[in-house]
Amino acid sequence: MRTVRSSKLSLVQSMVEDFVLGRHPCERESSGTAPVDHPAVQAAAKFAEVRATGAPVPGAATGGGTVEECVHVAGELLLARLERRHADATRLEDELDFGSCDPRWLEVIAVYEEAFGHLHDGHAIPYVTYEHMDDFVLDVLPDDATIALVGDWGTGTAEAHALLDRISAHEPDVLVHLGDVYYSGTPCETQARFLDPCNTILRHSRKVPVYTLSGNHDMYSGGHGYYGLLRLLNDQPHLQPASFFSLRTRSGSWQLLAMDTGLHDHDPFTVTSDVTYLEPAEAAWHLDKIERLRAAGGRTILLSHHQLFSASEYIGEGTAKPAGQEAYNVKLLETFGDSLKDVAAWFWGHEHNLCIYEPYGSLDKGRCIGHGAIPVYESTAPYRPNPRIPHPPALVAAGGRAVELPERDGVYGHGYVILELDGRDATARYYVDSASDPLYEETI
Repeated sequence: MRTVRSSKLSLVQSMVEDFVLGRHPCERESSGTAPVDHPAVQAAAKFAEVRATGAPVPGAATGGGTVEECVHVAGELLLARLERRHADATRLEDELDFGSCDPRWLEVIAVYEEAFGHLHDGHAIPYVTYEHMDDFVLDVLPDDATIALVGDWGTGTAEAHALLDRISAHEPDVLVHLGDVYYSGTPCETQARFLDPCNTILRHSRKVPVYTLSGNHDMYSGGHGYYGLLRLLNDQPHLQPASFFSLRTRSGSWQLLAMDTGLHDHDPFTVTSDVTYLEPAEAAWHLDKIERLRAAGGRTILLSHHQLFSASEYIGEGTAKPAGQEAYNVKLLETFGDSLKDVAAWFWGHEHNLCIYEPYGSLDKGRCIGHGAIPVYESTAPYRPNPRIPHPPALVAAGGRAVELPERDGVYGHGYVILELDGRDATARYYVDSASDPLYEETI
């Protein structure tokens, strides 16, 4: 499975997959995994990757009837409709209508344009906020809780299902997903790629509560799939109230503070330059929770989809950053500031990699765990430091070398974290693929 960080191009990939499966969005049966090996799905991935660079897609559309040509025409037509380029849309409709491509393309494109065309007309994501500072606090964790953390997992692939099966073997008390259901978080994708496998694999024998954060891909279809999912995941008292929340132990010794960084990373025109941030009211809510638990003698772990900092990804292309802050999302750094010294650890996803960082700035433990299901190839050199970052965060070392994901046949492994609480102590174990022993273990 290959993805791009563009809402429109992710919608093209969603549309192609629905066409391949022969159903309108959300009308298909959700059994089975995503057909990532189908030629049309692979052609859509190639189209999206090239189109995201602004370059013309090789093999210009001719309506000649090959898989690549038909995917190209259909993708360009959906983009033209979403962008209200009426003359281009008419020309591309004629290519599909009078060429040798399957005429069902026009039917599926019409469904997507009707369902998602409003996203580029200022339609608001149905973000939910609080009325009182005590809202969205769930005191549901036992003091000896076992918590599974996984990021960028919602692909629906066989690898994703196998990973969830391995997580289930740890018998976690809760699972928290750090966001991104691919390609664009449509209602049918959230059902088929997230809720259904959680119910059939993780919860086949017991009702494990599941929580999920808002990622950028979750917002690419307007957030309706994501927000509709929240009311279906759990019953009271585990019902997830919003896209940000606090999971606390009953004694108040720990809280997992989950934030919404996806809300402000849904615009296809700011994919590389975007520096996401929290709504001001939400930021105040998080700071209040950190301070109140600190005063009460408890400890906080932060959870987000987007990273606070990165060694390899320059966050916010074209933006000026103060010296020494080149590795950071400067808006998130400004939000949490001095409060980071009161944070035991921060787990995030977004980059499809495992990066267990040495202390950096005021944060003792920054952890990227976005290696849930998206394949990352050795040729992309994900551990290569970005030359634009003068002093990048360093990875922790074990056995004399930096801890990195293992790779096999040129592809890096997938994994998850099992976090075990014990009073004021916590242990994090990082598992990869089917290995029974963790790749790395630490006390938090």
